[in-house]
Amino acid sequence: MTTEVLPTAPNREALRALYDEAVKEINVYRDNKLTTEFYAKTGDAVFEAGYLALCDHLSDTRRLHTVSAPVGGGKTSFSYAFIAAVTRYAEANPDAPHGCVFVVGQITKADEAYRELNALLPGKVAVWTTDHDVNCRKPTKIANPAAQFARAKLRHYPVIVVTHQSYLGNKGHNDRAVVRNGNFGQRVLTIVDERPQEVKTFDILLSEAQTAREALMETRPELKGRLDDLLRLIEAYSYEPSNRLFRPGIELDRKALSEKLSWFNTAEAERVVRASKIIGLDRLFGFAKQFAIGCGCIIKEGPLVRCLGYWSKLTVNLSAGTVLLDATADVDGVSLVVPWVVHTEVPKARYDNLEIIHVPQHTRMRLNRYLKTAANQRAYVSHMVKTIKEHMAPGELCLVVCKKALFDAERVPLWPEGDYRFKEPHRYTEEYGWDIEGRKLCATYWGPGVGSNVWRKANVVFLFDEFHIPRRTAAAITQGLRGQRADQGDLASMSTLNSKAKGIDAISDGHRISYTKQMALRGRGRSYDENGVCGKQRLVVSCELKGFTANAEMLFPGAKIRIVGDYAEGATLATKVIKLLSDPLLLPVLTTRQIAKLLGKPWRSVSTKVLTPDFERAARALGWRYVSVKGRGGSRFERTTPDQVQAA
Repeated sequence: MTTEVLPTAPNREALRALYDEAVKEINVYRDNKLTTEFYAKTGDAVFEAGYLALCDHLSDTRRLHTVSAPVGGGKTSFSYAFIAAVTRYAEANPDAPHGCVFVVGQITKADEAYRELNALLPGKVAVWTTDHDVNCRKPTKIANPAAQFARAKLRHYPVIVVTHQSYLGNKGHNDRAVVRNGNFGQRVLTIVDERPQEVKTFDILLSEAQTAREALMETRPELKGRLDDLLRLIEAYSYEPSNRLFRPGIELDRKALSEKLSWFNTAEAERVVRASKIIGLDRLFGFAKQFAIGCGCIIKEGPLVRCLGYWSKLTVNLSAGTVLLDATADVDGVSLVVPWVVHTEVPKARYDNLEIIHVPQHTRMRLNRYLKTAANQRAYVSHMVKTIKEHMAPGELCLVVCKKALFDAERVPLWPEGDYRFKEPHRYTEEYGWDIEGRKLCATYWGPGVGSNVWRKANVVFLFDEFHIPRRTAAAITQGLRGQRADQGDLASMSTLNSKAKGIDAISDGHRISYTKQMALRGRGRSYDENGVCGKQRLVVSCELKGFTANAEMLFPGAKIRIVGDYAEGATLATKVIKLLSDPLLLPVLTTRQIAKLLGKPWRSVSTKVLTPDFERAARALGWRYVSVKGRGGSRFERTTPDQVQAA
């Protein structure tokens, strides 16, 4: 087998003609939406990104072209058309770029993508997941996979569909290789659907590490010396002051550390983890391996000692010629921390048909703590059910998004303890099998569901709280995306984990914002007319008020926002003013003197606490702007969009 000679760039006009023809084929099954003005602009964006990616492959330019067209805007459909066009062009032109891989997040989506691509290119498409492996006899995610293939045979197909896990895994070379006319080469185009998890974190408490060590000693006592070296190192920080970071290359000698923990980077250590079912052992060994090469730190959190390691494998480094389809790639913060992201211009949607209702949080305590007790779980679910009844009518379809802990404890759906229906998750996650007095609900938790079309008929979406990642996780992701050790970049500049760091702040905020937008638009709001106006949907949000409204205008331009409920108890001054501004009965001008009277505090004593950038964005989302005037009592708020806020 010989190595393939680098192909030449395809003729843009000829490729575009094939692309347009493929769009027409797909359009028949998309209610002829793809050729309307709004969707066609997304089509132009996908073609532009795809063509530039082909050129990148030819010049081995490593960058990631992102298409962040709106949720439900047709990105995936147009990408199928582009893959078909590239494949058909290569069939007619032996020197043209050849070989495409479509990378998805879930096995079910891989099956769907294979079926659609194979319909366009019969016999030219293969798919591989654990369920689609030729030797799989008991699929776990799909009852009847569309097809099954041997992984080693993927290279003989011009188009393949695989998962993020496969593509970024140890055998991902099978997904990137392609054979054409007996010549071995690399696929020229990689299209990734939704951003994959490119940075893996290993996060474990000292107490968990000690438990894992004790369990391993029962079966592998000969490893005592290796584990003692690691545990002695970690345990020493139990006696250090709180709120401290210990990083190789800064507080710790990196060379000495590497020598002491070198065994954890061996094949033997990997075999120990693979052969063991001990809870936490993979995280402990993963931390030790990364810590030994400088990619990790030890954190003293109050009385607790926490170990954090990180490892990255970036798509952009694996192959030139990559496109990312992700509706929130423009807000997830990644492009703020790395230089290799290129944004493609996409059409902007309008959310005039999206009604947003914000209700108070059930608790201001961190939910990972609050939901540890059964009593608090019951109280939280009661709050959820009360909110659902108040803002959803019988007969409507709804999606509920909440914390995974409530699913693990079988609190959601609200069924009797031990109910047999908990064993049939498909019933309540996809088939609206949770009934609350005639209200038909699906439920899912924060994390999965991004990109799913399962709930597209939902009239209402409820978001209970938000999806926060710990700051330590955001730090690890930032370092991993940048390919930096703990003694470099943002993590090196911090004196404590709570220190300000632009990159880490961007990833932390971006993660929360992007998941809010992704899950908010899982219902009818993901369907757009020819002008880019979303379908009619109600979004009910129960989370911190200021943070949500500060981003509402950016995430959902044109949406109508209504704030209901009592925000007085425990609320910040900024939150109280935001609630005041949501009153539809207010006159177009509200003076700071009037606000001071309503707050019971002089404006001059609270203004600096209220007038933050987040507050000003929140005020704009509610249709107000602040006008500063020198002199006592002259400053005021003025309405900019009188119809933005509806009656509460």
